[in-house]
Amino acid sequence: MTFIDDVLSGEASLEDFDNYWDKWHEGLTGLPAHTYLGMLWPEYAMWANDSDALAYIVAGRREGRNLLEHLEHQKDRDPKAMELWDLAHRLYSEEWRNPELAPPPK
Repeated sequence: MTFIDDVLSGEASLEDFDNYWDKWHEGLTGLPAHTYLGMLWPEYAMWANDSDALAYIVAGRREGRNLLEHLEHQKDRDPKAMELWDLAHRLYSEEWRNPELAPPPK
């Protein structure tokens, strides 16, 4: 299970993120961070730029959407969603065109 899966199932909360992050840093997972956490690559990139994106990722998953789709539906009602939606288009438009592709490991 991933962090996002565990939050959705009620086995974890957003406050548990650091525990998952620390476990990934221990190197025991063998997975890229975004995969281990249960995020698409551009969701991970957006989280790295603005940690508030995490709550929106989870909210989107609850609605069966990815982060960008969720922000599209929320941006006219929520100033933070609008800020993140703008960030997605300004900084990560290429990543959202190919959300399954992550950069090669370094």
